[in-house]
Amino acid sequence: MSSAPARNLPSLGRALRGIAWTVLFAVMAAGAAGLIAEASHTPGSPSRADLTAEGDMALSSRLDAATSRLTAISANVDGLADAAKTALEEITSADPTKLQQSLEHGGELTASITTDTRALQVALAGLPGDEPDAMLRYSNDTLVRRAATLAALAAAAGLEASWQQVSARALEASGVTTLIAQHDQIVLDAAAQGRTRQYAKAAATLDQAIQTVVAVKEQRTRLIADTGQTVLDAWIERNRDYDLALQGVYVALVASKGDPTTVRVQRARAAERAAFNQLPPDRRTIIVIIGEVARGGLTQAVIAIEDARGRIEDALAEAGLQPGPAGAPSPTEPAGSSGAPGESSAPGASTVPLP
Repeated sequence: MSSAPARNLPSLGRALRGIAWTVLFAVMAAGAAGLIAEASHTPGSPSRADLTAEGDMALSSRLDAATSRLTAISANVDGLADAAKTALEEITSADPTKLQQSLEHGGELTASITTDTRALQVALAGLPGDEPDAMLRYSNDTLVRRAATLAALAAAAGLEASWQQVSARALEASGVTTLIAQHDQIVLDAAAQGRTRQYAKAAATLDQAIQTVVAVKEQRTRLIADTGQTVLDAWIERNRDYDLALQGVYVALVASKGDPTTVRVQRARAAERAAFNQLPPDRRTIIVIIGEVARGGLTQAVIAIEDARGRIEDALAEAGLQPGPAGAPSPTEPAGSSGAPGESSAPGASTVPLP
């Protein structure tokens, strides 16, 4: 009789015992992993809120006070952003009254924002939360709120410089508009003198128009960094050519003692007509010109104010507050538009009648 079955029984037993030990080790490892995971929650996480409760309470009380004051600053920043956009719109207007009112209002808001922001920065001096072990002493939500509040204050502190840039560039751009309007009126005055046969006076009046074009050119050099040809350059060249051509007509009429049939007068008339046909058809060209001037820093300053406004809204959102006054549009809502300002068909030099 064979003894093979008897020899196989011990081997089978050893295999079963090995499997049992393997299962037991796996269960123990899983339990140990659970204990390690349970013990390894970082203090800043919600699962260990008990370790950060004291720090959160102390830091949150100061952030709550700061949020209340930041809300008041936010309302003024909303007003400043509106004033900046109004200034951007009104620089093309022939009436500088609204622009001046907007700039004065913005200046008052800026002064208030600057004063309140500096006071709040002093109040938050030594604000806890930047210690080397801050992640262990405060919850992540509290630290995020702290960072958002300080970022909002830094943005508000920079608004004074941004507004000064808006104010300066708006006035400079408006100055170009004013010079252009003055030029057109001087040419119209010269034409009125020509119609009453005051040819010498008309020619002298056009000297003033020519000097005004020179002033516009000086402003262009100062305000527009682009050295290539711009719409303003085209306006300068074409209006200068027309002023000189119209002045030539009046000089020729003075020489002919008012006789419009002489060869000199006829040639002067032909030159004036050719220059006239090169003039812009209406005042919409001014909008493009001011757009070129605005690119020199005005638009960027308006965007900087909007960026600061967004940072303050983010900080208030972290505190669970609705930023801005009641009824104010949300940050993502497009601002209303009243159409391109100054886009009228007011007559300029192109309407000048011949004597």
